[in-house]
Amino acid sequence: MSVIHCQSIATKVKKLSQARRKKKQQYQKAKHNKLAEMNFSYMKIAIYVLTFITYAYSGYGSSTIAHLRDAIIAAEAIFGDVFSNLITLSKKFRTVHEVFDAAVEETCVFKCPTEQGAADIRPIQNKLYTPTSDGCGSLGLRISTEYLPAVEMETCCNAHDICYDTCNSDKELCDLDFKRCLYKHCDTYDKSLAGDLMIKGCKAAAKMLFTGTITLGCKSYLDSQKRTCYCAPPKPQRDEKPYYKNSNGEKYYKGKKPKYGWKDPNDM
Repeated sequence: MSVIHCQSIATKVKKLSQARRKKKQQYQKAKHNKLAEMNFSYMKIAIYVLTFITYAYSGYGSSTIAHLRDAIIAAEAIFGDVFSNLITLSKKFRTVHEVFDAAVEETCVFKCPTEQGAADIRPIQNKLYTPTSDGCGSLGLRISTEYLPAVEMETCCNAHDICYDTCNSDKELCDLDFKRCLYKHCDTYDKSLAGDLMIKGCKAAAKMLFTGTITLGCKSYLDSQKRTCYCAPPKPQRDEKPYYKNSNGEKYYKGKKPKYGWKDPNDM
């Protein structure tokens, strides 16, 4: 091996060791800087905590702490109400969906549920159920009497509820009686200029109530009929065949099943 070749190898080894030493120094320097930053952050947090504690216990910050606690409690209550309201809102959306599905039907008639192909069962009044009324409004929304043109209109709403809550009642007749009752109370205003305006406003409100029952009242009607009507269980179906097979499975005989050993006279 020549002297020049040996010197070249020594030079390469020296450069490699210098590069490793430099890389190690850079790594140690970066680590030191990172630790310094962490120490600075910890010191910063410690200073803030001590300042906050001193401020709180000095008397100046006691009211701030109380307000902060009240704000947290209020936020908890508000968000709790929001979540409960979201659940209620989802149920309302489901109810509204059912209302519009029922409104699409051309005829609103209650029928007892039956199996496919079975005869229809006529609903009868449930003797254990008493028809009820809850004033004006439906589907959990109640209209106060102070928003009605006439307080007496609530009696029309109650009569309408009782009609819906009577088994086999006709929805269209219930709605028509409801309209007549509302208009009757509107006609009680004095026949004057101001009275004419009141009558028109009253009939406009009555028309809105009546139109609401026609358009979206099918769901309420069917729910009321389901509560007030009794559907008898279907009778067991009998075997309509007036004959039986013999023991060999070849002949059919009317009446009782033939005893063992009996033969048809036509076969003899």
